[in-house]
Amino acid sequence: MIRNEQIPIDDLVVDPTQAREEPWINDESDRQLAASVADDGLLQDLLVRPIEHVTDGDFGGNTDASYAIVAGSRRYHAAMDAGLEAVPCKVLAADDLDAAWTSLLENTERKALSEQEVAQQLAFIFELVRPREEPDACPQCGTSVANEQGLYSHYTGTDCQPPSLPSTDEDSGGPTGWDAWASDGFTTERQAKRYLAERFLGRHDNDAVQLIKGHLRTATLPEPVQALFKTPDDRTATERQTLSNYGIDTGTTLGSGDGRSGASREIATLHETVAAELDSDAVDPTNAVLEAVGSLNHEEMSEQELRRTIRDFRHEMTSDVAAAASPAEQRQQFSETLQACAEECRETYEELVPHRPFKRVDVFGPETHRHSRWHAQAKANREVSGHVELVRELYQERLADLAEQKGWE
Repeated sequence: MIRNEQIPIDDLVVDPTQAREEPWINDESDRQLAASVADDGLLQDLLVRPIEHVTDGDFGGNTDASYAIVAGSRRYHAAMDAGLEAVPCKVLAADDLDAAWTSLLENTERKALSEQEVAQQLAFIFELVRPREEPDACPQCGTSVANEQGLYSHYTGTDCQPPSLPSTDEDSGGPTGWDAWASDGFTTERQAKRYLAERFLGRHDNDAVQLIKGHLRTATLPEPVQALFKTPDDRTATERQTLSNYGIDTGTTLGSGDGRSGASREIATLHETVAAELDSDAVDPTNAVLEAVGSLNHEEMSEQELRRTIRDFRHEMTSDVAAAASPAEQRQQFSETLQACAEECRETYEELVPHRPFKRVDVFGPETHRHSRWHAQAKANREVSGHVELVRELYQERLADLAEQKGWE
């Protein structure tokens, strides 16, 4: 049951399940909101829950609060800045899971969250519902299995089946059975991710689950790496300075934090590869990603070319560094490989790009930028100035070669 109350500001504190990463930074947008609240009051109620419903959380030393803010932390800070003594609130009886979903969905509907805040909130919810241990037996027949993969292999080879999914009750405006499924506890992480997909996206097909996986993967990345996927306006001053220190253009966005972008997937894979295969004393994964992006990304690159360039560097780097034994040798090899790849990028995009005839057809395949480079080199070697003239010469030569091979007259 929800009730409406005017609650004193001093009785409120931000809930630890709140989705917003930085509710108040006192920038121009925040000051405008505070001025609006001072003039007109709060036009939308805060969503709060009694403090005793919070299982565990750090409230910044405020032990006197009676209610935790589930959604509306920015409006709360604006109200304090505007000097309000009490604010209108809707009081919910919500546990941690309900509060986390309310904060995420309410802010998402208002388009108030960045992709990184969405990723962090989904990761928080995932931690609430994921199984704490790998399955060791089939819940239906009791056959021993090694892990989640083993359980699904067992399902494939026997008459046992995964638990059936809840139905969606469209008349009630929401998926009524999914939260009950979550409260019973999931056996596998796959089930938990389908639950997140249904609750957040309204569907649980493979594409929806892949989006959830993309968000969860983003949430595991360090904040400076996640900053690459943010829009310029969403980046903090510290994030902008960090990216700038690595020579990264802070006015651009590289990929997206939801996992749909090929560039963001390659950046995440590079971070994971460095963390898994290189000694942390030799190359810090975060520094490695930022160094690579700063060195390899060129303003003339399309996103597909950036993705391909980072992937090629990762392959060369892992091949070269594998032979290096000590941390010092790994670091040196990493730097030399990155320098060589960066030099090749500079040659391609600074010297030959003005003459690239295929700049807009990179979607045709991974070799297109090499073909463009060869095309420019062929024009230079033949002292041909025009694209059409070069193509005519190459076409005629190819026909002559075929005629000789086939014995045409």
